[in-house]
Amino acid sequence: MAHPPRTPSTVSLPVWALWLLFALYALPGLIDHGPWRGDDAANFGVVHQILRTGDWLSLAIADRPYFDAGPLYFWVSALLAKLLGGLIDTPNAARLASGLFVAATLICLAKAARSLYGSPADRAAVLLGLGTLGLLTHAHEVQPQLALLACTAAAFLGFAEFLKTPRRGALIAGTAIGLATLAAGMPAIMILMPLWVLLPGLCSECRTPARIASLWLGAAIAVAIALIWPLMILATQPEHFAEWWYNEIYSITPHGEHLFNARKLVELLAWFMWPLWPIALWTIWYERKSIWETRILLPLAALILAGLLVATTGPLRPAHALPLIPPLVLLASDGVMTLRRGAASAFDWFGRMAFLAFGIFIWLAWYAQHFGWPAPISRNVARLVPGYTPDISGWAVALGVALTLGWLALILRPPRSPLRGALSWAVGTSFVWALAITLFLPYADYDKSYAQVAKTLAAEIAAKPHACVGETGMGHAQRAALLYHQDLVFEPAEQGVTRCEWLLVYRSGRSQALQPGSGWNQAWELIRGRRRTEEQFVLYRRG
Repeated sequence: MAHPPRTPSTVSLPVWALWLLFALYALPGLIDHGPWRGDDAANFGVVHQILRTGDWLSLAIADRPYFDAGPLYFWVSALLAKLLGGLIDTPNAARLASGLFVAATLICLAKAARSLYGSPADRAAVLLGLGTLGLLTHAHEVQPQLALLACTAAAFLGFAEFLKTPRRGALIAGTAIGLATLAAGMPAIMILMPLWVLLPGLCSECRTPARIASLWLGAAIAVAIALIWPLMILATQPEHFAEWWYNEIYSITPHGEHLFNARKLVELLAWFMWPLWPIALWTIWYERKSIWETRILLPLAALILAGLLVATTGPLRPAHALPLIPPLVLLASDGVMTLRRGAASAFDWFGRMAFLAFGIFIWLAWYAQHFGWPAPISRNVARLVPGYTPDISGWAVALGVALTLGWLALILRPPRSPLRGALSWAVGTSFVWALAITLFLPYADYDKSYAQVAKTLAAEIAAKPHACVGETGMGHAQRAALLYHQDLVFEPAEQGVTRCEWLLVYRSGRSQALQPGSGWNQAWELIRGRRRTEEQFVLYRRG
């Protein structure tokens, strides 16, 4: 038997307050630095390639084809960079695409939650999304998986609308599934298309002729949008199409590597999906007698499909777990309103205390960095980023104090509402992130930027004439960043074999760098970072 409709919250969060909270969450770290090491620099390389070559069809990084994601995110990012390039730096303008896709995700999830579960589940969906730990760092980098996240959320909105207005829901869901395929290719189809096909089985009221016709309409729209880019590639660059298709099939081919490393997989998902998964489990238990209702079964089925995809395909990376967030947010937005009083109080208290501890630690680390006390923390902060010289910024300190006082005022007098726990997590996540970026942005930029590496390397190469420079060991991030900062282009040198006079060898972490042999003389070396984050660039010249 279904549970009776819940009583609306006594305290309603106004829309303007949610937008203000989103701005506090999204803007710090989004528009105030260049490309950073990792996915940010690598994915920006695709955007930079589009802008420098004018080729919006084929994706590449530093003139080398790139097939790990679809074009949707990069098109939006490049368009923003082109439109706003005169106002802010290109990487910052490009990174705004992440803010737009995260905003679209939260809006769609809020509308879907309201349609499925009523008010105030829409507010709960926004707050729980902002409080999700796994979304935080990816929301502030150039990350094409965010386009899949937004399209998945839009597809859920279409599913929810379909239950009430089939034709409108089919248009929304079909468009979202098609765009999701442009964002992520076959993995998107594996997550979303089975839901669309199986919807009549999940929803008894969806089996009328009119609704079946709407399902066909939505499927036709999805297929038409999904085929636009691959057909254009096939017509203009058939060799790239073959490589792209091989990569797509490989991306959905099951393997057992994650299952053999189940502990690492569980640890990743446990923190990445916190605090969504405990509340989602409560929802499933609380609604166990209504679990066959579409409002529960639909996000649960999506969660199972996304979970299977994450657990059995692709690399074990946090970004690939992002598709788990939309169904978990929907389930949790239903369950957070039904938590027992003790559980709700514990959820709220744990969030406030955890972020209070994080805030104290951030201030303590900042103080130790600049004044040397406590000595152990000071040594650890300095050891993490060797060579960095701290400098006190008055505006950063003032802004950090203002953020801290505002957050303390909120946690000391929280509103009386069933949303209080979700609000504590959303505000706490936003506060801690904004405070860390405010106080440690120069420190992080020194560690993660390749600007100085590119400048030093370019000066070394320019000192002597050369026809070309080969490279081995570098990944997408290094090639993209060096090209952006100093227009450095390298030829691939497999195992150090190259026709070029110069050879750049790269090593990261604890891996061993290639030794090019007696025919090469070392001309320059740069080592930065420490332990697992250590990077080594060694430039050789043919002897």
